[in-house]
Amino acid sequence: MIIYKAELIYESLQCGTNDKETLNPEIDDKKIVRIINDVNDDLGFCCGLDDNLSVAVVSGEYGRWDIVWACNLEKITLKDCEKWLKNHFLDNYAVKNVVLENIHEISVKEFNKLLDKANDKNFYSGWNIVNKLGLDYFENRRFRVQEHVYRQENITKRKIKSLADEIMADQSLLEEIDRIYSRQNEKKYYGNPVHYVIKAGTVQAANDIISLLVFALKANKRLLGGRVSYVNYISEHCCDDEEFQQMFKTGRGSAVAIDMSGTDEDHGVYASAYREVVDFIAKSVMDNQLYTLCFLVQISENPGFSKGLIASVQEDIHLIEICEGRGDKEQAVNYLEKLTTKSQFKASREELERALPSQTKTFTATEVYKTHNKWFSNGLKSKAYKAYKAVEKIAIKEKKKGNKPYEELKNMVGLVNIKALVDQIINTAKIRQTRSKLGLDNYNVSQHMLFTGNPGSAKTTVARLMAEILKQEGVLETGHFVECGRADLVGKYVGWTAQIVQKKFREAVGGILFIDEAYALVDDTNSFGAEAINTIVQEMENRRDNVIVIFAGYPDKMEHFLSVNEGLRSRIAFHLDFPDYNAEEMLQILELMVKNKGYVIDDEVREKCLDIFKCACGQSEFGNGRFARNLLEQAMMKQSDRLIKESNGKKLSRKDLTSLTADDFSVNAEKMYKKPKTAIGFV
Repeated sequence: MIIYKAELIYESLQCGTNDKETLNPEIDDKKIVRIINDVNDDLGFCCGLDDNLSVAVVSGEYGRWDIVWACNLEKITLKDCEKWLKNHFLDNYAVKNVVLENIHEISVKEFNKLLDKANDKNFYSGWNIVNKLGLDYFENRRFRVQEHVYRQENITKRKIKSLADEIMADQSLLEEIDRIYSRQNEKKYYGNPVHYVIKAGTVQAANDIISLLVFALKANKRLLGGRVSYVNYISEHCCDDEEFQQMFKTGRGSAVAIDMSGTDEDHGVYASAYREVVDFIAKSVMDNQLYTLCFLVQISENPGFSKGLIASVQEDIHLIEICEGRGDKEQAVNYLEKLTTKSQFKASREELERALPSQTKTFTATEVYKTHNKWFSNGLKSKAYKAYKAVEKIAIKEKKKGNKPYEELKNMVGLVNIKALVDQIINTAKIRQTRSKLGLDNYNVSQHMLFTGNPGSAKTTVARLMAEILKQEGVLETGHFVECGRADLVGKYVGWTAQIVQKKFREAVGGILFIDEAYALVDDTNSFGAEAINTIVQEMENRRDNVIVIFAGYPDKMEHFLSVNEGLRSRIAFHLDFPDYNAEEMLQILELMVKNKGYVIDDEVREKCLDIFKCACGQSEFGNGRFARNLLEQAMMKQSDRLIKESNGKKLSRKDLTSLTADDFSVNAEKMYKKPKTAIGFV
């Protein structure tokens, strides 16, 4: 649906059902209101062109009225609308010399505001037309919509390429511009053959890319309108939201951009609360893909649920990935100069050069935007609000956690074989890269793995670290870590399971798919576990170059799991056994946890905990690292209780709050590692 506003210019007009009233310069305001009301009663929702046109007069005075209309340009043209409006006024209101001027596309939000103002002036009750057209989605608290209307028409390829140079366009954008302007394409709107994934560091950089694509698509008749509805701040409660779906439907002929930031990801897995949201948005995209163009916007600093949404739709729609650009210092200064021209603060080229980081040779569009924002902020202080010129920022020292997963793995207690394997994989990848540079044949090595061990033996922790390490070393492209179990892989109905498994593999492209307690897929019931295993084996082979699968579970149960499918064992290159920790290793783990939580313990505590661990390690399934964590948490609770009772309202010192005593570890440890006996019969 495309929406327009125009000025209707005329010399005289008659209106009224009985006695015709003539609108002339001497008529009073009340009569103008009454006449416009009569006209709007005759217009309104689906008033012409086979119900493809809705019209309203939103303001007026003698000789000039402002009118708005919403139309379906898939079935009618803008010229059809102009012709119908002129004829309607000529035929029904005895208008003389009617002309439509200043015709331009407007946003849905502006359309709503104009109808609201008309209603306030008693010209027209706009609620009915807005509601019937489904344009009342701006007050929704589950998502936010910002609109931009790109009105440039018939922009040439040369001009687009010039604008692309100004924003340091990536090759992916330049290639798509070439495809859009290709002579192989018809210059006629049939629908959307492709949709876009926009990858950028900031929303501004993403919008620069979107604007060029919309200009090019409109110039080549690939879009009917230039309106883009940018949707962000999508709530986890945005499931089955009718207004969200309606926004897609009213976007026919134009575009919707989905900012997928949503929520932070935990090791590459979008929050479980967003799983339904992803499925819902994916359905909205696929249901409207033919006539509503979709931009899936991924902001690099907060990718949110982007991986899940892209994986959900990429098998059903054609996606083209467009990345933000990068340029040298001269290009970056040109880009920065363009941004500063929009500001009231003037700056010389030398000043802009100094604003950019001096040691950097190439700059992304995001870095240019960040430099501009900093420059503008300084301009506010030094040029507009000079009283703040001497005010400095408050220096707050923050201890940042280093991103050193390899060191973190090396510092973990035990795991000698696992650490050696990681080194082996990294070294193999380096040799393959070196062979490739020399033009030698490269061998393709399967890197799927099997982790066996009891609970708490660090299987999941090591797998997550491996994803980060292999990404940094160039073995994996994205380092995504997708964790799942039986409930995430097995569908409820026939035909669902294979699709669910394939979707999980798509999510993990460029990273690791971690299947915990994989043996749970094996059962004697007809619950599609076998279908899941068969599909996993097939996908392991199909995606061996871009997905590493790690199976994890108990040693004896995983052996049975491997025997279920003949092709499973042969596709697993590495089998790593995570042994139970001994008492000394458990003490090291505890000391590390104590340090990380800001507590201290003495030798008496160490001796007592070592005795506890010696007893626990002799038990089956005692919990390993989880047992150490539970023991520490019990001690922390006992310390809190002790301090409250001992202080008797007195102020506690830092030493009091951080010291754990041997008495604090006087807990019933047996309950944490011994299974309760099940009583049989009568007691």
